[in-house]
Amino acid sequence: MKPIFKKVDSKSEEAFVARIDEFAQFYNKWHFHPELELTHIVKGRGTRFVGDNIEFFKDGDLILIGSNLPHVWKNQNKESELSVARVVQFLPNFMGDDILKLVEFKNIQKLLIKSSFGLKIEGEAKVLIICFLNKLFKTEDPLERIILIIKMLDCLGTSDDPVPISKSLFLVELDKQNKDRLNRVIDYTITNFASKIRLEDVASISNMSVSNFCKFFKVRVKKTYVQYLTEVRIGMSCKMLIENQLSINRIAYDSGFVNISNFNRAFKLNKNMTPFSYRKLYHLG
Repeated sequence: MKPIFKKVDSKSEEAFVARIDEFAQFYNKWHFHPELELTHIVKGRGTRFVGDNIEFFKDGDLILIGSNLPHVWKNQNKESELSVARVVQFLPNFMGDDILKLVEFKNIQKLLIKSSFGLKIEGEAKVLIICFLNKLFKTEDPLERIILIIKMLDCLGTSDDPVPISKSLFLVELDKQNKDRLNRVIDYTITNFASKIRLEDVASISNMSVSNFCKFFKVRVKKTYVQYLTEVRIGMSCKMLIENQLSINRIAYDSGFVNISNFNRAFKLNKNMTPFSYRKLYHLG
């Protein structure tokens, strides 16, 4: 998945975009845009990529993606099944730079900074935001719509419920050559995570020596390539643990781990629980 710039469809006179996406597959390219994006999954399940994070998504998820933060939603639907999402997109300065500097909007200023990592919204904040979204999608009054957006953002800015998604600040590189190198590595990793991947392989894709590649990757992703590869594999294993009844041994190998011991150790380190506990927790929830 190669992150590409995606222009958000909007009219110049609109402060924000609010739409309902109803597709078998959401836009499935790893992409970014300057607009923040609030997404409520009404119906759908699959794998969500936000920055350096890979997680399973399901009905009811509420996510805020920051400006220029690469992301993609990969549906796991049957061919005849549609996914539905309510999406609100807006520029960081959609109310104007001067207004955002006012003390009355300090909570929104904080939220814009926190959103750089992406935020998963849970708890009371989730209940409130969904109520606001219900009202937003029912009214056509422009003033009421903009007031609802401001209320939503202020609510999120004051709440401790939103949880950062990406572990590191994963913004798009401005340098085209380096961006293309990183894109190729991430695309290769996500495509081949189940196979044996050597540092020599990914360094070759980047046209670099192994030592230079390791430095290059750590500077830009804030972690080693081996750490990133492990996180991708754990993310994919979470999806399999939730979606099907394959044995944990089989899932370990299908996720690219060479043995069950390594898988269990890496899973517990990343998720603070065993694969068995993770599967049990999800199916009880």
